[in-house]
Amino acid sequence: MPEGPDAFAIEPSPSGRLLCGGCAPHDSRRPGVEIADAQDDKVRFDVICPPFWHGGPGVAHGGWKAAVFDDVLSVVALRVEPRLVTTSLSISCPRPVPVERPAEVLARIDRHAGRQWKVSADTTLIGTVSAIARTELRTRHPHHVARHEAWLARQPMSPNGSHAES
Repeated sequence: MPEGPDAFAIEPSPSGRLLCGGCAPHDSRRPGVEIADAQDDKVRFDVICPPFWHGGPGVAHGGWKAAVFDDVLSVVALRVEPRLVTTSLSISCPRPVPVERPAEVLARIDRHAGRQWKVSADTTLIGTVSAIARTELRTRHPHHVARHEAWLARQPMSPNGSHAES
């Protein structure tokens, strides 16, 4: 693979998993997600919300659901295209997702045209849909990472040494 920031691509880990940048160093999916079955355009995941991700008594925090959906929706397309970014993510939750109870997420590629990817998923628990997500992904331009790094370098620093948001 070519070197440099724009050569970044999600590659399978030594154990064969497709992991995000935060999970790759640990070679595990930290949000509590594991691939159960993979086919060409859909992947089934087993998920268990860890107890430290509860939002209310016994139910998953919305941030956990967003992280899980961003992960699983990306993995379906990453199996085909390793240079993707999430451009939008929407989630609806008709039922709560409980903590520490096995659930299933089925993610599928709905549409792929050029650089655009539309992917969706739903979480089921004992046959009942508890959360639904849709995302749009885009195949990165060759200079995406370099442009982002240049933009960030131009941002003012906050008093704690990090870049201030603008």
